[in-house]
Amino acid sequence: MPLPLIERSEKEIANIIKKRVEAIKNVRGCHEVSVRITGKRFYVDMHVLLDSNLNLEDAHKITLDIEREIDSILPNVRVTVHTEPFESGRKSIWKFIKEIAEGVPGSRGVHNIHIQTIDGKLCVDLHLEVSANMTVKQAHDVSHQVEKKIKTARLNISEVTVHVESALEKISRELSGVETEIEPYIEDVAKRFPEIKCVHGIRIRKIGNSLHVVFRCHFDPNINMKKAHEISSKLESTIKSAYPNITRIDVHEEPA
Repeated sequence: MPLPLIERSEKEIANIIKKRVEAIKNVRGCHEVSVRITGKRFYVDMHVLLDSNLNLEDAHKITLDIEREIDSILPNVRVTVHTEPFESGRKSIWKFIKEIAEGVPGSRGVHNIHIQTIDGKLCVDLHLEVSANMTVKQAHDVSHQVEKKIKTARLNISEVTVHVESALEKISRELSGVETEIEPYIEDVAKRFPEIKCVHGIRIRKIGNSLHVVFRCHFDPNINMKKAHEISSKLESTIKSAYPNITRIDVHEEPA
């Protein structure tokens, strides 16, 4: 039954969506859930962790289940689901924590992430960069949100220590002109991987002196999530080697 949205904040709706999505079979976690309203339409964006041994076709079916579940909560909603393979181990936890912290509004990035196990629980220590123009209270609020999101990520984390640092203000803009030579390069490099059928939707943004690249990558539907993610990582490394000023690449794996 649709929620009485007029009585709910975007944050409350996001929390309800997170709980409903994490109850779906084979969903191992859900983070960076954002809800916004434009006119009379809701837009939902989220990152979902799925078992790494699922093939892309099954992962796509789960994505459709997620979209239907959200549609039952918010009719006439536009949903964007970013699927990621869930893997056990310290390295995957480190990456997950980094993605959560960098996805919090106001975060300019994190570094020096340390994870320890004390009395069977994980303790996390990290450095968070925020705008140098923020007030102490604003920086504290961002830090608090980072801590809260990490603790509620269902990773057996009992303690989070966040050290706040100032970063230079960065202005994001879409690239144009000669700088878009990166686009055909990405398309050409992707052809070196036979498992990749095509890439599309390439977007390139400049943030300060760094570049942020986003694109969709179509794979054979029967390849599993773990293998697709490994190939995407190799593709990312190849692109970054050619363009060192590309500091972030988001690849969305999809079945062809």
